[in-house]
Parts: sequence; C-alpha cells; structure tokens
Amino acid sequence: MNHFIHPPFLEREIYILRIWYELDGSEVVWRASVLLPQGAQRRHFSTPDALVEFLNVRVRGPRTD
Repeated sequence: MNHFIHPPFLEREIYILRIWYELDGSEVVWRASVLLPQGAQRRHFSTPDALVEFLNVRVRGPRTD
C-alpha cells in the first residue's frame, strides 16, 4: 500500500506542462518539462513514469512506506 503525507494546504498550484517527441539518432523519444509554480525553475523528464512520480510527490507529499 502506498501512503503519502499530504503537504500543508495550499489554495492552488499551477504547473505548466510541456510534452513533445524528438529524434535521438534514428529513434523517436518522449520528453516532458514542468515549470514549477515558485520561480522560473523547470524540471525535465525522459519518461512518463518519472513525470507522474514527480507530480505525485508534489501533490501528495513523500511516500511513507
């Protein structure tokens, strides 16, 4: 079972998510970036799983299991 500690209540957070495909040699690869709500910090991801895990931690807090 996955247990998360919810971070302190925030009224809202807005993330700007960008998803695209690009060539890596002859292979088409998936890419994504997220612009974080505080400041102009951007995070990059090379797999959908990494993006979803990052967003889960941001929204739910760190896992406790």
